[in-house]
Amino acid sequence: MPLPPPDCERQPSHQRSITITAYTRSDGLWDIEGHLTDAWTAPIPRAGGMLPPGEPMHSMRLRLTVDRTATIVAVQAATDAGPYDAACSAIAPDYGQLVGVRVARGYRDAIRRLFGRTAGCTHMSELAGVMGSAVLQAMWEVLTQDADQKPFSIDGCHALKSDGPQVAKFFPRWYRPPG
Repeated sequence: MPLPPPDCERQPSHQRSITITAYTRSDGLWDIEGHLTDAWTAPIPRAGGMLPPGEPMHSMRLRLTVDRTATIVAVQAATDAGPYDAACSAIAPDYGQLVGVRVARGYRDAIRRLFGRTAGCTHMSELAGVMGSAVLQAMWEVLTQDADQKPFSIDGCHALKSDGPQVAKFFPRWYRPPG
């Protein structure tokens, strides 16, 4: 269902795009690649002069390589464009600190702990955060094949609360009646 029409005229002023693509690898791992861009419809100031309309102020890329447990085993980060090109690019290698972090509950907390405030790039950290759910989507079949382990998605959102009708229907073993 689309959003209702706006109640007044408006003009676009900024666009943020995030794309994420997951790849299964021949070595049994997964690569999850993300790209974040920010662009404005009017010229905007940046270090070194005005940025033309439509050109990205931010263009950050991140690749997370994960194993069968959704643990990050390798990271590549790159900044194609930033408002302070060299300074923005300099932080990319630090995202290697994500190696060893498991994409599960607490993943976003780990990002904040490792890269909060001046220890990271706001945009790269935001990209890393949204990539977590893409990791889980890409690995859904592997992460839910153990019949003895509760699927990670139960109690992860309102539709899959353990006392809800979806869990009763699709995951009856893990259903817990209300009360």
